[in-house]
Amino acid sequence: MAEILLSELMPVRDDDGLEPLLSNFLTGLIRYSGWQLVFTISEQAGVWHVNFTGADAGVLLARGAEVLNALEHILERVVAHQMSGRWSVRLDANGYRAGRERELVLMARTAAEQVRKYRQPFTFSALSAAERRVIHLTLAAEPGVRTESVGQGDERKVVVHPL
Repeated sequence: MAEILLSELMPVRDDDGLEPLLSNFLTGLIRYSGWQLVFTISEQAGVWHVNFTGADAGVLLARGAEVLNALEHILERVVAHQMSGRWSVRLDANGYRAGRERELVLMARTAAEQVRKYRQPFTFSALSAAERRVIHLTLAAEPGVRTESVGQGDERKVVVHPL
């Protein structure tokens, strides 16, 4: 069976009013920042995806993709201010997020195996909300384990418990 990424399971929403806003904002940002980047915009299953490539894509991915995450947050705010309704915009650079999601799914399944085998909880290191969601959704249907998030703010972690 082909593996389906959780990011591909969003409800369908088709609206072409967002693409010009995204394109204009990002074109200006790239022009004024001096970054050597190009981007593509696509809509898939109700989520607008922007993928950056170019010589400066690494700048967006440094330190665990902090700049990419911050830019995504700012862009979500701009969209919320300019457009009515609820929108989902996901930024990526060189396929980093899809690769990270595959890595988290594998980590979650490995943790579940260990928890079932040794009957001891497993605690992940601190994860972003989106990364915690991937762990929770991946293990939701796994037999013999349950998940919970613990901690506050940037130190929030997922714990996998045996049943």
